[in-house]
Amino acid sequence: MTGAAQAGEFHLSFASSPLARYHSKWSTEVPVIIDGNNLLYAARAAEDERLLVGRAMLCDVLGRWAERRREAVCVVFDGATPDAALARQIAHPAIQVLYSGAGKSADAVVVEMIKTSSAPRRLTVVSSDRVIAQAARRRRAIALSADAFWVMVRRDLARPVRRRTEPAEKEAGLNPDARRQWLREFGFEEQ
Repeated sequence: MTGAAQAGEFHLSFASSPLARYHSKWSTEVPVIIDGNNLLYAARAAEDERLLVGRAMLCDVLGRWAERRREAVCVVFDGATPDAALARQIAHPAIQVLYSGAGKSADAVVVEMIKTSSAPRRLTVVSSDRVIAQAARRRRAIALSADAFWVMVRRDLARPVRRRTEPAEKEAGLNPDARRQWLREFGFEEQ
């Protein structure tokens, strides 16, 4: 696959690319695709200057937001994948974190993800990069600036967690004994 980066062309080998890892795990989900470094800069600009926002903190905040909103989130950072210990430290179980790889930009990977999506209209793409926003709009995906998305995430996490109003049994359905009892009650016999 070939995608156009802002500074020129690059060539993605699909089998070893971030896209292969993205498609293998997340292709059944409709993710929020985030330009990680772009959102990192927006978060740093929005937060108190004494708060050092790094990749691990960013991924933790995004993970909590993804769990609360039940969203599939994929964050793409520039550069090679860090060693395993650091990668585990940065990651969050509720989100997927990808690295563009040496010599490739995260922007190019995000654009390629948009291009290869089978349901682009259901994507939300987060970046303040004009090229990424244009690629998202071209495929009719939702394009959000990193600044606006960070404000939304912080606002959502500041709200109290909604508690269930329905009993768990209603969602799970009747157990087999209760089902048989109600069938008998209404004159139906199981066959």
